[in-house]
Amino acid sequence: MSDPCPLPPYSSIRRRKKKRAEVRVGKEGIVRLSGKAMEELRLQCFRRDRGHCQECGQRLMWDAWTGASQSYHMAHIRNKRMYGDTLENIRALCGDCHRAEHGNPRARVK
Repeated sequence: MSDPCPLPPYSSIRRRKKKRAEVRVGKEGIVRLSGKAMEELRLQCFRRDRGHCQECGQRLMWDAWTGASQSYHMAHIRNKRMYGDTLENIRALCGDCHRAEHGNPRARVK
């Protein structure tokens, strides 16, 4: 099977590596995700919260520009280091609420 987009060997364009689902469990049973496993968790959170911000109730857009107020942010409820990447420890927030949660002074107060 030939490559659908062949690049010459001297091309400066690098091909992206496919994301692998990686699940790591630490000494204390804390789950840390990356790659496709993290993307799947983001999707599960978005579906569970029905695409609404859990602080202000605003409808969220899955693929909006990150700086937009309606963009979907997956936020940890408790410390990620202590409680890990689990569905119980995350929630959906809009960009403004997530920035305000982290103390950004430019975030819009609701």
